[in-house]
Amino acid sequence: MSTSVAIAVITFRRPGLLRGLLTSLQAQELPAGSDYSVRIVVVDNDADGTAAQVVAAFDGDRYPIESVVESEPGIPFARERSVELCWNDDALIFVDDDEVAPPNWLSTLLNAWEKTGADVVTGPVKGNLPEGAPPWNHYSDVHDSTGRHTTGLEMRKAYTNNTLVSRRVYHTVTPGFHPAFRYTGSSDLHFFLRVHRAGFRIVWCEEAVIAEEVPAARTTLSWLVRRAFRSGSGDTISRLLIRPGVVSYVLVLAYASARVVSAIGYALAGLLLGRKTHLLKAVRRFFSGVGSLAGIVGINHDEYRERHGAEHDGGEPVPGDLAGGAGPESARLADPGRAPVADHPDARLP
Repeated sequence: MSTSVAIAVITFRRPGLLRGLLTSLQAQELPAGSDYSVRIVVVDNDADGTAAQVVAAFDGDRYPIESVVESEPGIPFARERSVELCWNDDALIFVDDDEVAPPNWLSTLLNAWEKTGADVVTGPVKGNLPEGAPPWNHYSDVHDSTGRHTTGLEMRKAYTNNTLVSRRVYHTVTPGFHPAFRYTGSSDLHFFLRVHRAGFRIVWCEEAVIAEEVPAARTTLSWLVRRAFRSGSGDTISRLLIRPGVVSYVLVLAYASARVVSAIGYALAGLLLGRKTHLLKAVRRFFSGVGSLAGIVGINHDEYRERHGAEHDGGEPVPGDLAGGAGPESARLADPGRAPVADHPDARLP
């Protein structure tokens, strides 16, 4: 029997970018002599179903595409729907709708999965900067994760921008994506931290690189500050959700403090040595540390609220949000009565 692989894409009102991604996915090569059955699953987080017209243009192409609408606004709900739709596949691959894959990307990722026997294989993302991007973007690694790790390195976490997940993982760690991160991001970090904690192997594949289109809005220093804050807060909230208690609070407090102290060190080194890369790391580490501290009381930056649903929910807190500094321990599934994943109606997040 062939090995079934689903490539899962969530999207929200970005038809041009989605079209570019799907075009690149249809051009993917498979490993020589392999017997893979590949399909693409698109989850449109727009209740109006605006992605349908883009998907329809690929009817009859090499890899079949299934498209559904997840009307509940928020990234975790769209990701969870992806898992439901891919429940019977041997593996699913998460990619973002603003990415473009080179023709050898899929075969490289599948070869790494075969050779390592890992439960999760993740690779780097290299950002394509827009014309006129401020100079600091070109020597910073904020939009480029290539060169950070070597192939075969075992990781403690991953993200859903370029990652293959074996079926045994999402059948075990379920539900996968927590609604506490509806508009803030980090639901993928929370998921993969739990995956690692459950004993599954996450392996890096440097050669399985995918490209990402970087919008001009993400090339400013103000965006860098907000993203660093959000990442730090999301990390703290994720860890406290997974392991609530005094020990975890002490550990995240120590981690946050260390980030702030190291930021000061990088700033001094950058000023003395004239290295702009050190100064950028100082900014990122400082605001990441501040975000980590804010996460202790459940404060985070709603980076995606404006795009992904403020007009749908009126900007009000939803069940499972961490609004108002309620604290991460208060987060629950948005709809406990809804079976989150097929065959696991009683599964609940820790």
